[in-house]
Amino acid sequence: MDSTVAPERRRAQLWVLTATHAANDFYTGAVAALLPFFVLHAHYSYAAVAGITLAATALSSIAQPGFGYLSDRYGLGWISLAGLLAAGAGVALSGFFSSSYIVVWVLIAMSGIGVAAYHPAATMQAREAGGGTTAAMSLFSVGGNAGVALAPAAAVAVVGAFGLRGTGLLIVPAVVLALAYFVVARHQLFRRVKPRDVAVAAHTDLRDDWRAFGWLTAVLATWSVAYVGTSTFVVLYCVARFHSTPDYASIALTVFPAAGAVGTLAGGWLSDRVGRLPVLRCGYLAGVGGIVAIVLAPSPLVVFVATGALGLALFAPFAGQITLAHSYLPNRIGVASGVTLGLTLSLGGVVSPLLGMIADGVGVRWVFVILAALLAVGFGTSFVLAERAPAQIEVVDVPGDAEAASATSVT
Repeated sequence: MDSTVAPERRRAQLWVLTATHAANDFYTGAVAALLPFFVLHAHYSYAAVAGITLAATALSSIAQPGFGYLSDRYGLGWISLAGLLAAGAGVALSGFFSSSYIVVWVLIAMSGIGVAAYHPAATMQAREAGGGTTAAMSLFSVGGNAGVALAPAAAVAVVGAFGLRGTGLLIVPAVVLALAYFVVARHQLFRRVKPRDVAVAAHTDLRDDWRAFGWLTAVLATWSVAYVGTSTFVVLYCVARFHSTPDYASIALTVFPAAGAVGTLAGGWLSDRVGRLPVLRCGYLAGVGGIVAIVLAPSPLVVFVATGALGLALFAPFAGQITLAHSYLPNRIGVASGVTLGLTLSLGGVVSPLLGMIADGVGVRWVFVILAALLAVGFGTSFVLAERAPAQIEVVDVPGDAEAASATSVT
């Protein structure tokens, strides 16, 4: 970040970025919240709605590292706003075409690509604005939790009032927050940024550790399946097992990310003090317990409580996982962000159709048994990981092709 930018403006940028993150991830939550209505009103099967989850994530899983590479190579901060608007447009239009599964699939896929485009550039911007600390990253991350938490109530309200065509109103958060961030940080959105000098990057402490990053990605893959699987099936689980109405069951989709927001903030604070890996391991282990509690729950109310505990546990390591990825790939912050925030989250969506087939075949309850087992594997694999001190990262603003205007260090 340009050293001439005042601390007050940096804080303002971080807070507005956090709000745009809320708007962006609102659409991920909206997709999950709309699934029961596609089942009830458009008569989609469990496998079909799991396919919609796949649409929201599959292309995103491919595109996200690519957007991360572009963010590393060219800056292109404006991609974050373009992605936010695409994410909103896809979800907003989906309800108008519920009679055509293929069109809905394409629109949700467009939304997923928008979410993918947003994350790497926005994460790099948040890293600069917040000084690279885990606590600052947890604040940015919690915006995503807040957006996902607000989505079910908004989706239920618009569909309840206007039917599936009410999804058109869901475009409002994208437009409002995109405009707000453009006003606050337009100078950051349209500058070109290049990585620090390659000769500096050749220093031993600053080399990219792809092996460690690969192990971290494997751990995060189990997190992804647990997160996406819970988001996709917890409402359907309550409807199928306890005959809850979708409106009542959707409380779980509010509790899950709301508790996750608390976990993200607390986990970021703890990670800066006791270390990222202890928080990660405790979170994964507690997450296994939360999923087991969902499986054994005797009532929807207990499911809601257990889902809240699961959200708290899963998101406690979230910001630490991002900064750990940055420390493993200090020269590829965009790629690290793209994989950590996108590819690993999307892997859960890729698995969702298989989970949907299992739910159709033997019941939704067995989906959560599988999720608990996978998260336990992630906990065990995490012991391969090691802490790595964050390196200083220089960001060079390039107003033209020939010369750099300024440079500053961000830890």
